Amino acid sequence: MAKRANPFIEDYIPQSKIHVSLKQFNNNEDRLQKVYVKTLDLLYKGAKKCTSQDIVNTKDDNVKTIETKNKMKQLFIGKNGSLLLNSGTMVCSISKLVTERCSCGVEGESKCAYCEVPLCMTCQHVCAHCDRSHCTTCTLTRFEASEVCVSCYS
Repeated sequence: MAKRANPFIEDYIPQSKIHVSLKQFNNNEDRLQKVYVKTLDLLYKGAKKCTSQDIVNTKDDNVKTIETKNKMKQLFIGKNGSLLLNSGTMVCSISKLVTERCSCGVEGESKCAYCEVPLCMTCQHVCAHCDRSHCTTCTLTRFEASEVCVSCYS
């Protein structure tokens, strides 16, 4: 047997939240964006605070300040994710600081034309068709000891 219909359907008012508090009213997108920017600024300013003076207690319980000069410098992360020195100057990218080495440990002079792995002079294999240097994984040895790269092999 089916349920009977609601006889008061025309008087039905769906329940909804009527009261909106001041906190919910103030949490609009513009205000939250301002809070986010302010929080980030406070975070970066707090990270830039570094102690240039150390406090040392002596036997007389007098407090003296001693300036220390470290050869190490503090790096900070900028808003765009780059590394900054204390003065705000940008540090060169890390990829320039790292020397690329071949798989055998020697500093690479060139790169593989196919997979761009650093290669030294002894690890380079020249393709018989395109005359470009490739690594051992990207070359195939054909008959009569001629080497062909993966892209030229067909």
